[in-house]
Amino acid sequence: MSFLSDLLGTAYKEGMTEEEISNALQTAKVGIQTEPAPDITKLKELLSRANGEAADYKKKLREKQTDAEAAEQERKAEQERLLQENKDLKRSIALSERKSKLIGLGYTEDLATETATAMVDGDLDKVIANQSAFLASMKQEILKDQMRQTPRPGAGAGNAGVDYDKKISEARVSGDNAAVAYYTRLQAQAEQSGE
Repeated sequence: MSFLSDLLGTAYKEGMTEEEISNALQTAKVGIQTEPAPDITKLKELLSRANGEAADYKKKLREKQTDAEAAEQERKAEQERLLQENKDLKRSIALSERKSKLIGLGYTEDLATETATAMVDGDLDKVIANQSAFLASMKQEILKDQMRQTPRPGAGAGNAGVDYDKKISEARVSGDNAAVAYYTRLQAQAEQSGE
């Protein structure tokens, strides 16, 4: 309490209440100045100027952060675009490779495209269905090819119309005794059956 007694001087009394202390301070005009000291005014001006500069720096920092954030967002968008482009290119390459292999196996262009897309997309059911369609078409092509290579039968059914004498003489001229025996036997059978 010595500080309070020093501050209030003779107005200080032992056991004063807060209200009495406050009144005594006002009477002594302690802490109340009617005109600020020149040092305080100068300090207030410096503090005000420093606060203004800090506000300007803060504003500039926010603008830079916004620019930096915008640049970061643009960088992320570009990165996502490049990743998507890379993914699309990989898909395109995979499709081309699979399609060319399927065409090399004999697939039609449309079926190869459809099957390659199903392979890249992981649609195994579609791949199997297309494989079945391809095998069915291959069977048909093989049958058609075999039919084209099979000689057409002569006019009429069986041995009717075959000139065995001519065949036998051709075989003798060529020296093919097995053919001579074959045609001779066929001629005998034809005569027995009445053809």
